[in-house]
Amino acid sequence: MIFMYHKVDIITPTEWWVSVATFRKQISQIKEKYQLVYLDDYVPGSVDQAVITFDDGYENVFNHAFPVLQEMNVPFEIFIIGNRIGDWNDFDSDEPATRFCSLEHLQEMAESGARIQWHTKNHRFLPGLTEDEMRNEMEIEDDLKMAFSGPNLRWLSYPYGKHDERSIRLARHFFGGAVSVSEGTDHDRYRLNRVAVTQNWNV
Repeated sequence: MIFMYHKVDIITPTEWWVSVATFRKQISQIKEKYQLVYLDDYVPGSVDQAVITFDDGYENVFNHAFPVLQEMNVPFEIFIIGNRIGDWNDFDSDEPATRFCSLEHLQEMAESGARIQWHTKNHRFLPGLTEDEMRNEMEIEDDLKMAFSGPNLRWLSYPYGKHDERSIRLARHFFGGAVSVSEGTDHDRYRLNRVAVTQNWNV
């Protein structure tokens, strides 16, 4: 099973936020029930394995989730929006203003075992783009490739969990795998399903 988080903080203003205390409890429960692995090592559909993922790469993940995961020795993946590193989520009008991780935050987590993955350049709705626009969203700048080499930047998370045949085809060209949410499946490495974890979710 692949779990998806967005924000972890001391406040929980919307469904996409999980409190620090609840996050610690959830991770403890997940760790008791599953073997926690990276996406590269995950067997789709496994009833024994689990992966912890974060979409967007918010600063509160560095401040609040990272220390818990580090303390509990949990591998995890962070899907970043390339052009929003250190910036704000002003494209998301339904959510409170929230800053994304800086490059230094991401590097510190990567050095401590996190894997930095790709959530496109600008978090645009891929099925609404031309193929050239879609390709541009998926391409990773050379400076980021240099900053995060090795096991990083091998996986794509489709913005809003949405994809079509064109985006899946391009994902196969650029990445080793891709994850979705509501439109995912355990039968295709390029649209693996994830479970969205909220404040009220229980293992």
